[in-house]
Amino acid sequence: MAETMELINKFDLKEEIIRHLKNLIRINTTNPPGNEIEAARYVAEVFGKEGINYNILESEPGRASIIARHKGNGTKRPLLLMSHLDVVGVEADKWERDPFSADEIDGVIWGRGAVDCKNSVALWMAVMIALKRGAVSTRRDVIFLAAADEETGGSKGCEWLVKNHYDLLDAEAALNEGGGFGINFMGRTFYTYQSAEKGNIWLRVTARGVPGHASMPREDNPVKRLVGITNKFTHKKYPLKVTPSVRKMIETMASSQNAVLGTVIKQLMNPVLSDMLIKLAIKDPGTAAGFKAMLHNTVCPTVFHAGHKTNVIPSEAVAEFDFRVLPSYDAEEFYARAVKEIGPGFEIEALDKKEGTESPIDHELAHLIRKSMGKHKPDATVVPFLIPGVTDGVFFRPRGMVVYGFTPVLPVDDISLAHGHDERISVESLHFSLNLGLELVLDFVL
Repeated sequence: MAETMELINKFDLKEEIIRHLKNLIRINTTNPPGNEIEAARYVAEVFGKEGINYNILESEPGRASIIARHKGNGTKRPLLLMSHLDVVGVEADKWERDPFSADEIDGVIWGRGAVDCKNSVALWMAVMIALKRGAVSTRRDVIFLAAADEETGGSKGCEWLVKNHYDLLDAEAALNEGGGFGINFMGRTFYTYQSAEKGNIWLRVTARGVPGHASMPREDNPVKRLVGITNKFTHKKYPLKVTPSVRKMIETMASSQNAVLGTVIKQLMNPVLSDMLIKLAIKDPGTAAGFKAMLHNTVCPTVFHAGHKTNVIPSEAVAEFDFRVLPSYDAEEFYARAVKEIGPGFEIEALDKKEGTESPIDHELAHLIRKSMGKHKPDATVVPFLIPGVTDGVFFRPRGMVVYGFTPVLPVDDISLAHGHDERISVESLHFSLNLGLELVLDFVL
C-alpha cells in the first residue's frame, strides 16, 4: 500500500484520473454510430506525451480501439486491463444536466459513461501512467485496452480484435468492467468481482398475414399471432441453475450471518423455495430481479413493430426477444429450442448469439482482489458475481484467459444508472478505484 500511495501522491494521479474522465465524457461516443476514434486519439495523445507505446486499430473507419503496453521482464504472463470507449445513447431532455458536459457538482461527476465505462478507461490510463512515470520494473507485461463497440455486441471491437490481433492482447488474466461495486445485503457490505456472465440470443420474429379492414377481424392477423408468442415468452419460466460463481456468492453471504439466517439465505439455491424467498425477503425490486437473473435463463420481449392505421389489419408484425443464457448451456441448443417453441409460420432471424462464460473463481488474481479490498475495506466481504448481461470478456474466456470484472465503486454510487438518466460517479469512488486498482495491479505484476 505504501508504494501505491507514493506513486499516486508523487505524480498527482488523483487529479489526473478526474481530468481524464471528464475529457472522455465530453467526447460523444454514443453507439451507434460510435465514432470511438476521437476518444482513442485522446488516450493516444496522453500516452504519447508519457512515452507509452500504443496502437490504434480500426475495424472500419472511425471504429477505433487503442492498445498500449508496459513491458515487464517476461517471467510471468501478461495482465490485460480492459475497458471500452463507446457509450449507450441518451434522452438528453430527461437528464438534469447535459449528459456530455462532465459537470462536477458537490463532488459528483455527471455524464454518460461515468460508470459504464469511461471511469474504467480513466482508471487504467492512470495505472499505465503510474507504471511509466515510476519506471516500475514488473514481471508481467501490462496491456491496456480501450475497445470500440462493446455496447452493440463487440463485432467492431473486441470480437474483431480477438480474431485479427489476439497476439497484442494475449494474457494470463484480465481486469474488466462489470464488477467491483459494493452492494448492501442483509446489513453487510459485499464487494463483487465478476467471474461469470450470461450469453445472449437476440431473435427477431416476423409474422405475416393478409391485410384488410379491421372491422372484419381475421385469424391470420399477424399482430394477434405475434402477441400470442410474446405472451408465451413473457410468462416463460426456466428452471433454476446454480453456477459455481453464484453458489460461492450465496454461500459467502450466508456465512456472514448467524446460523439460522444463513440457512435461510442458502435456500436461494433451492429450486422449490428460491422464487418465494426472493419475493418475500428481498424488498428492493432491482436486487430481487438480479438474483432471479443470476439463477435462471431469462427471456424478455423488447421491440414490437406493427401497423400504420387503427382501422387497417397490417400485413406484417415484428417483435424482438432478448434471451439471456447461463454458462454451461449450449447457445445453439438453446436457440433451437426457442425456435421450436415459436413454432411454424414465422420468419426467425438470429440477430446475435453468444455463449455464457465463466472463469475459475479461485485464480491468484481473485486472492489478490480479496487481499487489496481487505486493506481498504476491512469490514467488507468480497464475493464472485455473475453479471446477467454480456461484456467483452465473452471473447477472451474461450481463449483460456481468466477474466474478472473489477472496477471498484463505492456503495454511495448507483451503478444502475449506467444505461439510465443522470449517470454519474463520485470523486470519492474514483479515488477509491485508483487506490485499490493500482495496488491490485502492482501486487499481481511485481
